[in-house]
Amino acid sequence: MDVQYKPAWITWVTSVGGCLNALGVECDLVDVAGYSGYAFHLGIHPELCPSGPTVLDWDALNGGVRALGRSTLAFISGECHTGDSINDRTRAHCRYAFEIAKREIRQGRPCVIWGAYVPEFAICVGIEGDSYIVRSFKGNIGEDQPPIKYDEIDAPGGPFTLAFPTPTAFKPLARDRDAVINALKFFNFAYYPYQYGDAGYDLWIDALKAKRAVSFGNAYNAQCYAEGRSFAHEFVKRLAGRNEFASKELGKSAKKYGKAADAMAKVAKLFPFPAEGGKKIDDEKIIDEAVELLKTAREAEVKAMKNLAKVAVMDWPKE
Repeated sequence: MDVQYKPAWITWVTSVGGCLNALGVECDLVDVAGYSGYAFHLGIHPELCPSGPTVLDWDALNGGVRALGRSTLAFISGECHTGDSINDRTRAHCRYAFEIAKREIRQGRPCVIWGAYVPEFAICVGIEGDSYIVRSFKGNIGEDQPPIKYDEIDAPGGPFTLAFPTPTAFKPLARDRDAVINALKFFNFAYYPYQYGDAGYDLWIDALKAKRAVSFGNAYNAQCYAEGRSFAHEFVKRLAGRNEFASKELGKSAKKYGKAADAMAKVAKLFPFPAEGGKKIDDEKIIDEAVELLKTAREAEVKAMKNLAKVAVMDWPKE
């Protein structure tokens, strides 16, 4: 299948975007990140584990896909299939996820899978025997993308397939309103021991100060959340531009997200990826600079969310 996998740190966003574009949906990564709510996700593990950017409610993302114009069919086992967690039951989960992908490919539709080579999302564009053929981050960095046997995926959180069987209809105002509500939900998500939103920023700052943040995971978190803030900034600007009745509050939120995006871009620059594996960050000069930038981003994003909360309870026009 002729499907584009555009370079992005948040691989669910680029995988879904590539599938939707291939299925005739006119959208970009900002639309996918904004309507799904992924742009507003910020989840931090106490030691900045690289899992943070993908520990969120995957089911809740799908409403934004339907708002963009395709139905969703998702299989999520919820049981890890990686390392010592692999067993006959998780292999059966893998087989079921694979059968869904096979059916979609037979119908000429790409789909999204989880755990292609590493714990990331990818686009399934073909089937070869009992293996997936994918487009993934490997293609963006010039590496080979060999077939992946259905039960040799690396899937913490469990085997996952997301398909897009049919077109859907949507109402523009309703989907914009739902996107605002969704943003608030994702920013205020909860899943122990991770912290989210403003509490996530606080935990990140504390981890750096206590020198318990692991370099590799910290760098990966920084890249993903810098990209997320950038998506959020552009998406809220778009909302402000087309919803005149709420443009004042949306414009304020966009401005704050611009400030958060700028600060997070600088954090990402301080912590380039890839970083040394298990090494803890102990450079006090870099820590001090990063902490101040994170405080700036936190303050700006919390204010942006307060503006979005006002928009969420407004009396929206009827369509």
